Amino acid sequence: MIIWFIRYIRGYLDVRFSGVYSEKILSNLARDKVSVWRLRYHYGTIYGKMYAKDFHKLRKLKKNTGVSIHIDKKRGFPFLARRYSKRAGFIIGIAVFFAVLNFLSGFVWIINVQGNDTVNSSEILKSLNGIGIHEEMRKSGIDAKNMAQKLILARDDLAWASLNIEGCVLNVNVTEIKEKSGGDKNTPTNLIADKDGIIRKIDAVSGDVRVKVGESVHKGDILVSGIIENMSGTVFVCSNAEIIAQVEEVYTEKMSFLQKTKIKTGSRRKQTAVDILGVKLLLYLPKAAPEGETSFKVTQKKLFGKRIPFTVYEKTTEYTKEKRTVYGEEELKSILTKNLNEFLTNEKINGYIQVGTEFISEDDGVTVRHRYLCDINIAKESKILVGQ
Repeated sequence: MIIWFIRYIRGYLDVRFSGVYSEKILSNLARDKVSVWRLRYHYGTIYGKMYAKDFHKLRKLKKNTGVSIHIDKKRGFPFLARRYSKRAGFIIGIAVFFAVLNFLSGFVWIINVQGNDTVNSSEILKSLNGIGIHEEMRKSGIDAKNMAQKLILARDDLAWASLNIEGCVLNVNVTEIKEKSGGDKNTPTNLIADKDGIIRKIDAVSGDVRVKVGESVHKGDILVSGIIENMSGTVFVCSNAEIIAQVEEVYTEKMSFLQKTKIKTGSRRKQTAVDILGVKLLLYLPKAAPEGETSFKVTQKKLFGKRIPFTVYEKTTEYTKEKRTVYGEEELKSILTKNLNEFLTNEKINGYIQVGTEFISEDDGVTVRHRYLCDINIAKESKILVGQ
């Protein structure tokens, strides 16, 4: 590859030697140390390649050989430059292109976030923007080690981070902080009632249980205490228990007599915009449009499997119109009853007991209020402040 490049820069010729004794010219070329390569013989004619600057030597070397020499093709940069020497605009365009390309290569056009599982990449990008790192910034303005430390300090959910620049891409590698399941076992806690109810079941692992099955409790009552008195003194523990109680819940829903809904007209509009090297271009004419449901699609283009600074934004609007429907009182009660039944069917309610259902008619609509009993865990953790 290097040899080819050198030959291309110097310029070379595809030559043809023909004659009865065409091989004599090769002896003369070897004697005068004229470089010729890729020689081949075909039906009395020798083909080869040689540097353009050595061609003038052939006039002397072919004497008394009876060989005729022909140039089949001129190759290399000197001939290309000569061809376009009168096209100043073309040469200037190439120079400007490479100058702009060199200038743009000094910027970060893409930021990749890697290593995150639970933390959204967009959140990390916002934090990077907060410490001064963003797309379309100069690579020279990035202090990778210092900026990585600032990113860790800016977020409580990252344990480690590193910044690496590859070409025009900034790779941000992060490691998240893994939360320990089960909470902090060293912090003493009580379990208090989250709702009013009647205790149905107690499943305690640690702590001093203060209630019994069948006992009524109120919101805020201590169910399990983390303070245990024994012969050796007072011990503080992290209470752990499941306290199932029967509580009363209320399902409420209101519907108006006048219902406004959006229905699709079947018409849609697609608008496309592109972002090239940080320059955003609209490929449509902005104009007022009817109301509709809008969806967005962002496509980051790739070249040879690598992201490039070319993004396509597509906005699709499905036009809608408002439909007004007036319901009667009985119709609303029927709809509300259907919604209530769907709620009770979809929700997994343990120990369900119906208490009562009432419909409240008002000037603008109807409200359904359904009361029922169910069994839920009402234990809520509350920290014990020791020494205060």
